Amino acid sequence: MPDVLETSLTAVPANGGGGSAESRPTVPQAAESPAFRHSRTHRLADRWAHLAFLSCSLLVVGLIGGILFFLASRGLAAFWPVAGNMGRALHLSEVFLSADWAPSSDRFGILPFIAGSLGVTGLALLIAAPAGILTGVFIAKMAPAWMRNLMRQVMDLLVGIPSVVYGIFGLTVVLPLVSHTWLADAPASGFAVSAVILAVMIVPTIVSLSTDAFESLPSSLDEGAQALGSSRWQAIWHVLIPAARPRLLTAAVLGLGRAIGEAMAVQMVIGNNPQWIALMRESTDRAPFLRALFTPAATLTTELVQELPNTAAGSTWNNVLFAMGLLLYLLTMVLILATRRLGRGKEA
Repeated sequence: MPDVLETSLTAVPANGGGGSAESRPTVPQAAESPAFRHSRTHRLADRWAHLAFLSCSLLVVGLIGGILFFLASRGLAAFWPVAGNMGRALHLSEVFLSADWAPSSDRFGILPFIAGSLGVTGLALLIAAPAGILTGVFIAKMAPAWMRNLMRQVMDLLVGIPSVVYGIFGLTVVLPLVSHTWLADAPASGFAVSAVILAVMIVPTIVSLSTDAFESLPSSLDEGAQALGSSRWQAIWHVLIPAARPRLLTAAVLGLGRAIGEAMAVQMVIGNNPQWIALMRESTDRAPFLRALFTPAATLTTELVQELPNTAAGSTWNNVLFAMGLLLYLLTMVLILATRRLGRGKEA
């Protein structure tokens, strides 16, 4: 520090004599300087700040663990007798490997909801990931400054729109438009419209993270590729995208995490039919591809929102719904952890 290190040093005589006291070098007393003096108040403030940061970190960990413990205690109760349960204990196979969902008849197969969640989020990601990554390339590497700023603001606004607004738009605009235009006024509820709505919802997240990923790359990569004779698109496809792949994977999985946990928007447009697998098999008036896209279906989140408030606490039905919530929680965690490991492997 300047006020400590700046000292008045007087040259020592060449003959090595002792000289007077004024001619000797002045050694700074660091311990007596205000910059090195720690009062008791400062030490207490540092200690309390450390405890506050530690408490916040432990609170976050505790919340995550508490949610997991609550879902596990209620969801796993469906598979063995627990005090307070009003129904029978189920086998894992009749819950996770069965497509027969009829709680009034004591049948609790959740396979249609698992397949519905994976199907609609997979379709949404197939639509949103390429669109979001290519838009990120355009914003980071091609767009002029004014357009880059404008598109960033638009993406931030789209992220902040509530999901119920997307659902209302899909219910009142997209569903009638698809039905009148391509399906001859047949119902358009199903995976197709739900995937489109989800894709619109997660595209801003993927675009923002992809833009940051491309902007963080050194400009020498792009310049070097073009100096070697690559076209603009070749440099993007063969150099920039592979270099940013770990962060692009992170962007995709964050978008997937939002899509797989979405409930309100999907519930408004998917049709909410738990027997959609059997209905798809029985439908003969449409081509197989159209049956798969426009059969009213259900997902884990939509079934939870629709049926959980109407079940008695401790009943088998209620416990199975909590098991579905636990499965959704674990599925999201596994996806994030696997993608982070994959991203680190690619980066290394």
